[in-house]
Amino acid sequence: MDGSASTSMEFVPVVTGDEEALLDEVLAVPFSYVSTEGPVWRTAAMRRRIIEDERKSHVLVRRDSRVIGAVSWSAGQTPGYFRLILTSCSDEAWTPEATDGAIRAALSMLLRAAEVKRVELLVATYNEALLEYLTQYSGFIVEGMLRDRFFIDGEFWAGIVCRADVAQFVERGERLTESRAQLLSSLRKKTLEDLTAAHDGTSWSA
Repeated sequence: MDGSASTSMEFVPVVTGDEEALLDEVLAVPFSYVSTEGPVWRTAAMRRRIIEDERKSHVLVRRDSRVIGAVSWSAGQTPGYFRLILTSCSDEAWTPEATDGAIRAALSMLLRAAEVKRVELLVATYNEALLEYLTQYSGFIVEGMLRDRFFIDGEFWAGIVCRADVAQFVERGERLTESRAQLLSSLRKKTLEDLTAAHDGTSWSA
């Protein structure tokens, strides 16, 4: 399945009850070759704990107005360390193009909200959608393999440990317009004048 240029992608942060309900539906799908956590059976209580976990954040992924999954991230014990998780409820919809858009949207939100040193992604070697993404896009650096990390269809599979090249996901801030630059210059000048006046008006006694 190729990623057509006409494909419409939408990325929605999970912040309301309605979005949490959609995320619950995504997490309820028990079997996926694309989800980075492998085939996972989650009870309603398990899904609720994931949704309510304040250490985790989630972005719903829509393709052509249909929810196809979510990208989540959570902080580790080491400051600046985060783990990225992709959950699919529609494996056939995940092309390299869709994966790139979803991961970029998630990392854009993460990088704006936190100081990030490292973002890890673990990909199973049976996960063709993400393997294609890793080979077609340069956003992640492969660091190693974990033997027998995943079990699916009666067989053990290795996991690929990847690290995001964070610099490639940083959205550069807009350049200061001339008017804004002038305002900042005027503000600095006024601050110096006010500090000078305050200093000159201070009386010192021996």
